[in-house]
Amino acid sequence: MSYQIRPYNTSDHDTVYAICLKTGNSGKGAEYLHDDPMILGHIYAGPYISLEPESAFVLEDEIGVCGYIIGTLNTKSFYNKVKSDWLPKLQKKYTDPIESSKPWNKDEKCIHLLFHPETPLDLPDYPSHLHINLLSRARGQGLGKKMMDHFMNNLKDRGSKGLHLGLGIKNYPAYTFYLKYGMIELKRNSDTIYMGISFE
Repeated sequence: MSYQIRPYNTSDHDTVYAICLKTGNSGKGAEYLHDDPMILGHIYAGPYISLEPESAFVLEDEIGVCGYIIGTLNTKSFYNKVKSDWLPKLQKKYTDPIESSKPWNKDEKCIHLLFHPETPLDLPDYPSHLHINLLSRARGQGLGKKMMDHFMNNLKDRGSKGLHLGLGIKNYPAYTFYLKYGMIELKRNSDTIYMGISFE
């Protein structure tokens, strides 16, 4: 099987959303967790491919797109755009779940984030960030590293001095991969580990 990394284009939109769902449970399938198959993509993929497509790349084999790496050059300005240009459209399509209906299901927790987005970490030494997801058929072949290298070189060429990312607290394979790649752990909470790498 031969693979190529290429820039994202709009015809990849639905496939990127599908991969987001198929890897949305700490790298495993999240289809059974969500009645709305679009909601994870609306939070973790859609803003990037819509607002900063120049920072989006896909991995393709003979079958089709089997992975993506997306992100942003400047986290702070990107989240301002998400709040002004991305979330208002979705807030018209969804209803914010009410506190009294807790415990919320997975969809309701995600919908809540559309109305109350998480505040991005203030990491001035690591201003860029990314999300990477590969389907199982593309794993274990060194392709994740190739995609990371491709993305990092793109950011460096555009003047970034460092990058961070977050991963699920139980996503041990990803944690090991990022440590091997040269990233360091910056902080963690009960849900997420944040890691970073400097380009300087």
